[in-house]
Amino acid sequence: MDKEQATIYRAEKLENLLVFQARYQQFKFGRHTHEDFALGIMEHGVQKFYCRGEARFATPGSLISVNPDEIHDGMSADQSEFHYKVIYLPVELLQNIGNEMVAPRSFHTFKNPVTNDPEVAAGLTSLFALLEGESTDLLEMQTLLFGLLALMLERHGTERRTLITGNAIHTPIQKACTFIDDMVKEEISLDDIAAAAGLSRYHFLRLFRDEKGISPWSYLLHKRLQLARTSIRLGTSLSDAALDAGFSDQSHMSRRFKATYGITPGQYRQAYLS
Repeated sequence: MDKEQATIYRAEKLENLLVFQARYQQFKFGRHTHEDFALGIMEHGVQKFYCRGEARFATPGSLISVNPDEIHDGMSADQSEFHYKVIYLPVELLQNIGNEMVAPRSFHTFKNPVTNDPEVAAGLTSLFALLEGESTDLLEMQTLLFGLLALMLERHGTERRTLITGNAIHTPIQKACTFIDDMVKEEISLDDIAAAAGLSRYHFLRLFRDEKGISPWSYLLHKRLQLARTSIRLGTSLSDAALDAGFSDQSHMSRRFKATYGITPGQYRQAYLS
């Protein structure tokens, strides 16, 4: 059996949530983020991944819980095969469940990237089994999912306080990110970004890596991939999505997409067409 496999599909019966499942050994994810919350379970092997500034290790039966915009990667911890499944949860869905089923908070988040909770893990395993079945009752899936998420937030959730925009301090790195966001489709240099931040390129490069955990190039690439994902979800052809996001061609986008997300743009597109 091929040890480098990944599939993604939409759970049409359950809020159209995206479900990702993978079996890897040599594959290594590039550092990236997601717009949604990710909640998954390790089924076999040990996955090592960088998140919140340090290495994490997810062992069999443990839960993987990553918040939106948290930079992370992923690989085998010991060169052995590892399997896991993840369901992606829109921000609005998780906030509604947290506020109405747990407690009102400014913004509900998962406390730790790796969590050990046999009860939640067993429930998540049951949910994936229901999603893969052909005659599952909608009410059963909804009840299980919403109850699991409420339990996860009650036991392993925390609050992230948001800054008031008007009082936010625009640091050099924030200025640099804004510049990259505005110029994401253009060819820009390190000198261009450093100038926008008001720093020398060497000082800027060190500060950016220290604060963001990735290079300015990786940040730009991630923003382009986000644009491409949005275009693909809206039904844009892969070639047009690549060009619209600032890639030189579809092949370039496809290579970067697979290296970052573990699936091809075609697989991602199929999940929204099916």
